Amino acid sequence: MRIRKSIKLMALLLALCMFMTFFAGCTSNKEPLTIWVGVESVDFYTAKMAEYVANYKATTGEAFPYEVVVQGVDSASAAGKASDDLDAAADIFTVPHDNIGKLTAGSSAIAPVRSEALLAQINADNPDAFLNVIDMTVQGTEYTFGVPYIAQSLVLMYNTKYLSAEDVKTWEGIWKVAKDNDKQSLSLMGTGGYLDSFLTLATNAATGESTAKIYADGSTEDCYFTGDDTVAVMQWGQRFFTDDNGGGMPTDSGWEIELRDEISLSLIGGAWKYNAAKAALGENLGIAILPTFTVTEADVSGTSIEAGTVFQSGSFTDCKVFVMKKGSDKADYLEDILLFLSSKEVQEQSFIECANLPSYKNAMNEFASMQADSIEAVLAARQLEMFEYGIPQPFGPMPQNFYFYSKGAPDLIKEILENKDGLFGTTTAIKAQLQAIENIWKTGEK
Repeated sequence: MRIRKSIKLMALLLALCMFMTFFAGCTSNKEPLTIWVGVESVDFYTAKMAEYVANYKATTGEAFPYEVVVQGVDSASAAGKASDDLDAAADIFTVPHDNIGKLTAGSSAIAPVRSEALLAQINADNPDAFLNVIDMTVQGTEYTFGVPYIAQSLVLMYNTKYLSAEDVKTWEGIWKVAKDNDKQSLSLMGTGGYLDSFLTLATNAATGESTAKIYADGSTEDCYFTGDDTVAVMQWGQRFFTDDNGGGMPTDSGWEIELRDEISLSLIGGAWKYNAAKAALGENLGIAILPTFTVTEADVSGTSIEAGTVFQSGSFTDCKVFVMKKGSDKADYLEDILLFLSSKEVQEQSFIECANLPSYKNAMNEFASMQADSIEAVLAARQLEMFEYGIPQPFGPMPQNFYFYSKGAPDLIKEILENKDGLFGTTTAIKAQLQAIENIWKTGEK
């Protein structure tokens, strides 16, 4: 009798286990399909993928064969993670467009887009500036590797309690208010060559031109950073960053605290830091294009530039793209997912919920949300205005992107701006440092 009861109990437990496995979708033995997006967008894309999975079942009559997991990963580091350990990379992940070269160099870590529907959507929905930076040539054949879905440029986020819309048109206007109130004009979020690029990419405000060249036409050798205008800009920058009420380099306290506690009046940042800036400033958050600045007699010393010349701060103007892991065992499903996630409809929803600027070329005219009377719409408009004063990040055949960011050039610019150890107080010393930066861009060495 006891044996029969044990058999019945075991049968009952087995049936229960089978029921639970069925209820769980019979996917417990499969690795999930993973997607990496920016931390600020995880909740949104998790919800969109739940919608996609539901639509898949409604359309096909079958459950989607994988659990889908959306994770937050810093897009700037995603390419490095994938390159270091491809097996651990997500099936779909987000990178800035300039990382495509790194991911396709040598043994490519990402797969090209082959879906005709997805290629057609990419070509129809994106401006030429983005279409020109998502392809790479591999073994003599050009392929599309990136799927644009977010655009970005740097803007000024500032404290309207102290600064007016007129003040923030110029760095001098901000600087004066900072002096009058014993504040710091600017907090830099980073000095790695991107967030501090407003001087590197500055242009003559009257002509829109600069002698500086960073891998012009994708050529490693076509770099130039020793022109008189660049020298004058850097001398102005040194005066600004060595003044107690001028610009501030990143500190241990962090820019959020500096804004919140009214230590600093503004920062240069992108939409991905919008929520943090809003938390710091609340209703006092204002957004503007990056200001102009005017060089003085002191700034133009040793150059042919005239005092009084006005320069426009510059920005890298980029797109973030989805890419697909090469060799993913879920490859058959990835392109259809990207067709959905990069669609203009999802891009508008991402703008509404995450303040992600769409890459869709007609967004400003077609998306009602971008016409709204809201701070998010202002953020979008100011970013788009900065596209007039920006360039895409260094892009093209390796190794230039690696040289620009990772061989010490940003540190050398920081040394000029801070006048480290008093070594860069002369035009001669600054020119020599600029030549070293130019050499690094070209060769990876001073």
